[in-house]
Amino acid sequence: MSRYLAQLTADMKAAMKAGDKPRLEVLRMLISELKRKAIDAKVDDLPDDEEVAVLQKAVKTRADTVAQAQAAGRAEVAAKEQFEIEVVQSYLPQQLSPAEIAAKVREVAAAIGYQGGKDTGRFMKEWMAKYKGLADGKLVQEALKALG
Repeated sequence: MSRYLAQLTADMKAAMKAGDKPRLEVLRMLISELKRKAIDAKVDDLPDDEEVAVLQKAVKTRADTVAQAQAAGRAEVAAKEQFEIEVVQSYLPQQLSPAEIAAKVREVAAAIGYQGGKDTGRFMKEWMAKYKGLADGKLVQEALKALG
């Protein structure tokens, strides 16, 4: 069993014993999503980076739902989704701060000789090789645009 799936399963059992139904519901959804992705990929266990991608997608999906719920004045739905985001984020690797992202973007850009928009693909390939899963792609793109 892969690392994240094993941790989620252990935490699900603990939540069952503690009677923590809201957390249990979120953990079951995450386990289901990870298992579904493994089945779709026709593998027994997903690599850690693919599991992280599934968890990050879960956060993004819920963040979109929070924004839509707030726009519609549905505070109870937004609060529930925000709780789910917090649970999922507790399993993700620590994200880089905006200052750290900017510094690392400058470092990678200098390493590849970034000259502007035409080098974005090469930059992202290098970025993903080093820092995949540690920063939101939108923040990386913004920091890259700030370089000029």
